[in-house]
Amino acid sequence: MVYIQDKPLLEHLIQKCAQFGIFDIKLLVSYKKEQIEEYFGDGARFGVFIKYIYEEAPKGTAGALIDALPELNKCFLVIYGDTFFDIDLNSFWEFHQNHSEDASIFLHPNDHPFDSDLVELDSDYQIKKIHPYPHKTGNWLQNLVNAGIYILNKKVFNDIKLQNKKDLPDIAKDLFPIMLKSRKKLYGYISTEYIKDMGTPKRFKKLEEDISSGKIENLKRQKPKVAFFLDRDGTINKEVGHLSNIDKFELYEGVAKSISKINALGILVIVITNQPVIARGELKESELKKVHNKMETLLGRDGAYVDRIYYCPHHTDLGFKNEVKSLKFDCECRKPKIGLFLQAKNDLNIDLEKSWLVGDTTTDILAAKNAGIKSVLVKTGMSGEDRKHKVTPDFIVEDLNSAVDLFLRNINSDYQ
Repeated sequence: MVYIQDKPLLEHLIQKCAQFGIFDIKLLVSYKKEQIEEYFGDGARFGVFIKYIYEEAPKGTAGALIDALPELNKCFLVIYGDTFFDIDLNSFWEFHQNHSEDASIFLHPNDHPFDSDLVELDSDYQIKKIHPYPHKTGNWLQNLVNAGIYILNKKVFNDIKLQNKKDLPDIAKDLFPIMLKSRKKLYGYISTEYIKDMGTPKRFKKLEEDISSGKIENLKRQKPKVAFFLDRDGTINKEVGHLSNIDKFELYEGVAKSISKINALGILVIVITNQPVIARGELKESELKKVHNKMETLLGRDGAYVDRIYYCPHHTDLGFKNEVKSLKFDCECRKPKIGLFLQAKNDLNIDLEKSWLVGDTTTDILAAKNAGIKSVLVKTGMSGEDRKHKVTPDFIVEDLNSAVDLFLRNINSDYQ
C-alpha cells in the first residue's frame, strides 16, 4: 500500500495486469488485510474482479500459494506485492506457451547479483539450477536474477510436498528447488525490461529515482532503445592475446563503476566480441561461458551489469592443432561484419543510429561504421595498432572510463 507517485504500488500492479487482459485477480493477504480490502473492494472501479484469500497463520510465500491453488485457474501469473514492474506480459505469456510445461520465471540482470538468487540455464532456456545467495567465492555465475514474477501451470504442483522446516517456506528458495529435484520443467524468460523489488527504504528511493530519470520508460519493450556496445578484450578487460585461461581475465580499473553509470540511465550495455579461440580449439564454449560469468560477477560486485553478450566463435584461418572444422568458415557475425549487431537490434529493439560502440581495434571501428553506430577508439588493448583496416573513429579516448564520460556528455536529452 506504499504510494508510488499518486497511488499505492498494488494499484500499479493491478492496472498493469488489466492492461494485458488479466482481470481475475486473487490477493493473498494477511498483515493489515482490512486496509487493502477497504481500498480495492471487489475491484470493479479498477476494471477487474478481486477475490481475497486470507492467510490466518503465516505460511511463507510457498505455503500461501499452495493453499490458494483451489481458487486458481490451470495456468496463472504470480506477482509479489512489493515489486514494481513495467513489462510486456503478452511476450512473457507467449514465451511460456512456447517453452514450458510447468513454470516460467522472469529473469534479468541486476546491479546487486551478490545478494540475489541467480539462475543457471541450458541453451534451451531450461533452468538447470538455482543458486541462492550468499554465493561461494570463486564460483563464477551469470548475472541472471529471479525477478519475482512467475507463470505457473497448476499441474506443476502434482506430487509436490513442502518439507518441514523452521523458516517459512519460500517460493524461490524452497518450492522451485523441490520442483527441479522432482524433474519438473522450469524455464527462464530473460528480459531487459524494468522490474524492481522495492521492499526496503533504499530500493524504494531507487525506484523513485528511476521513475524521475526516465529509466523505466526507456526500458519498455516497445520503445526503440539506445545501446552502448562494448568490445571485450582490450576494452573491458586487459588484453592478453587470445584469452583462453579464465585466471588471466582481469577487468581494467574503474570499468564497473563507469558501466554502472550507463545502467542507471536505462541504456542497454551490450558486449559484442569475436572469439576465434573457439574455432581454434583453444577454448570450449562451455569454458567461454565461465569467462563471461566471471566478467559478470566482477562487474556486479561494483553495481554494474551487461544486458546481453553476443560472441562470434568462427574463424577462417586453418592449420591449428585442435581446430573445430565446423566453425571454420566466412560467417556474417564476425566483426567487422554486423550480424551480431543486427541480432541485438532484433532481440532488444535497438535504434542503431543513436547507439555507440567502444573498442580497441580498427576492426571494432569498421564494424561500427558498417552498422551506422558512433565509434570510440580506446588507447587500451591494441589501441588501434592492429592496423587491419583504414578507418577513422569518431572519437579517440584513453580508456573505457573516458569513453563513458564522453558518452554521458554527448547523449541527447531524449535518452534521459
